[in-house]
This record gives sequence, C-alpha cells and structure tokens, in this order.
Amino acid sequence: MREAWKCVRICIMAAAFLLLLGVGVNAQAAPAQVQGLYQASGSASSVKVKWDALIADGIRYKVELSEDIMFSGGKTEERSNTESNFYGLSSGRSYFVRVTAFTRENGEEVYGTPSRPLEVVTVPERSSTQNLRQTAATTTSITVKWEQSPGANAYRLEYFKSGDTGNRKVVPLGNVLTYTASNLSKDSEYAFYVYPERKSTSGYQASSDLGYSIFGCPVLPGKVEGLTPSFSSPTTKYMELSWDRRNSADGYQYEIYSIAGKKAKKLISDKKDYNGSMESVMSNKLVKPQFLKVRVRAYVVLGSGTRYGAWSGWKYISKQPEIKISNVSGGQRISWKKVGGADSYTLYVSSKRENGYKKVKTLSKNSMTVKKYGRSTLKSGKTYYYTVVANKKIGRKTYKGSKTHCYSRVYFRE
Repeated sequence: MREAWKCVRICIMAAAFLLLLGVGVNAQAAPAQVQGLYQASGSASSVKVKWDALIADGIRYKVELSEDIMFSGGKTEERSNTESNFYGLSSGRSYFVRVTAFTRENGEEVYGTPSRPLEVVTVPERSSTQNLRQTAATTTSITVKWEQSPGANAYRLEYFKSGDTGNRKVVPLGNVLTYTASNLSKDSEYAFYVYPERKSTSGYQASSDLGYSIFGCPVLPGKVEGLTPSFSSPTTKYMELSWDRRNSADGYQYEIYSIAGKKAKKLISDKKDYNGSMESVMSNKLVKPQFLKVRVRAYVVLGSGTRYGAWSGWKYISKQPEIKISNVSGGQRISWKKVGGADSYTLYVSSKRENGYKKVKTLSKNSMTVKKYGRSTLKSGKTYYYTVVANKKIGRKTYKGSKTHCYSRVYFRE
C-alpha cells in the first residue's frame, strides 16, 4: 500500500513539472520599464518628448498624455521610435506623459511596467497687461516690476546698458514679479526684457520668444559736481547756475538761501524737468545785495514717483556792491552799498579797466579814501577803476562774492 501511494505522488509531481515547463516555454516575457523620459521641446500648443530605447526585438511604445497624473483621460499614441509629439494643447499648461513598452506576437500584446510620469509644460501666451515698469533705483541698481502672465510660473529676464546690446545679461527667475539688477554703471540707463515661462518639476522651462521690454531705465543720478553760481552785474536779478551734467538725470532741483541774517532763509526752490547743465534763475528776491548759498541735485521720474540723488555741496556767493566815487582832497572817496551777511570788504584799484588791479585794503566798513595806486600817489587827470568784493567767513573758510564789474572816475587833484 505504501509503495502504491509513493508511486502516485511521483506521478503527480512529474505531471506538475511538465505543466510548468510547458508554460515557461510558451509564455512571452514582459518588456522592461522605459527609462530616460524627458521633454525635448515645447510651444504654446505642443510638446515633444523623448526616451531611451529598449534593446529587444519587436519593441513598440504606448505614449499617453493626460491632464492628471492618474491618466484618467487624454491622448494616446503608438510609436516604434523613441520620440513623440502632441499637438493641439492649451498654452501655459502642465500635462503628464508616460511611456509603456510592449510586444505584439500572435495577436497578443504584452506590456511592461509604465515609466514614471513626467510633467510636461507648454509656453505661456504673451499677455498685453504685463505692465513692465521701473519702481526704484540707487546709484548702482535698478528695480523693475511686472504683472503675472497667464500660465507662467517662471520668468527669464535680460538687461543691458543702453547702447551696449552685446553685453546682455540673462537671469533665470522663479515665480517672482520683481527683480533688482545690481552693480550697474553709475549715471547710466538700461533696457530690460522679461519673458514668461512655464517650468516643470523636472526643470524644463517652456519659454516664450515674445517678451516685454522697457528702455531708458536710469540709475539714481550721483551727487552733482561742478556747481558754479554767478551774477553778471551788481544790479541784475538773474543768477546763472552751471554744473556738470549727470547722464541719467531727468531733471534738477535747486535751492537758494539767504545767509544775510542769523539763520539761513530759503528764498527760491524750483525743479526743471530737463537734463541740462545750466539754469538762469530770475527773481526779485535776488535784487538785494546779500550773501547766498546755493545747491543742486539731480532726479529721475519713475512710475512710483520722483527719486532724488544727493545734493551738491553748498556754494556761497554775493553780488558785487555798487560803488560811488567822488574826488576829495588828496584822493578819491569810495563808498558802496552794504552786502547783507558780509563780514568785510576788499577794495581794488587799477589804472586800466581790464587788468592791473591792486588790493587797497580789506575793511569792515563800506567806505574809504584812496590816495595811492600801488606805491604812487594818484595822478591828476588820470582815470582810475575800482571794484569791491564782499567777504564772509563760514567756519574756517572765507568766501568771496562776485568780482565782475568796475566803476571809474577821472581824478582831479584839488
């Protein structure tokens, strides 16, 4: 009996072995999982993907595209090569692609494991409302801002110094709507371009070739140098201002203070919306002879308002006082109008109008009698020319007023 059961068990095992052997011989092996899937290109309505080829006979690929990662619907294509294009897509959108290798034999298809899903993206459309604009500036930086483009989750920014298109800088940005370009050239202007992009989780960026641009973006002008105020005559009500032009300025603001009293008093403050290097200031407040201090600063006009550069240093000036000359015993009596704020006056005399002026004396009062020209006494019948310069001490430095006009009279010895 035991021998009989042993024989039965051997027969059953042999039959099972033969059955398994038969299945192994006839069944087809499933293809390997596809690797190396990536997005090769994209437009506003299409994407192109590629992947690594499987080395095996009769391999084909099923390529699926869907709007959701579960692939509940979408487009399917069959390929024998290792790339696929999908068209008719929406701009600025994310889709998912997966590829499955399969073989077909005797009317049966055997599929491998699908590849890992890949997010693919289309190029965002160019929006007409991006509103690229400059919002801030320093002497070496410019800040620009823009609006969100539909479908964009990243941007590419390019900028260059005006007139230097060959030295263009490219900056890849994430989902931000502002950027500050630093280390820029002083007193310069720049052009900016912003291109909307859509970036996938794999790092591919679908970028538009149609960007937004803004030109003539200025850095904040530097401190104004070379300020020179002047008066053309003792009676004029015009002050002439000149300075070194700042290339990035849209205009200048100037201030004029009287320092004739104990406290400085603002007389004039004005703005000129032009990038010149001089200004003629006319005011009845300038008629009176007095010591003044003047300063200028440049500014730029941005979308967010006016931004000012640093003030120039103060410049001090006064008109030359008017002079009266009378012949007196032994010389000529010179008197002049007082200059507000002046601490002293220096009187000069010459026998020629244009040159040869010699200092007579520096004094605190506003009159004196001149008896000599240099070491020589005044000569009867000869014309002498006089000019007076007002002086004011501020701190340790003494500032001098204008010296542009002279007064003359023939001397007759009495």
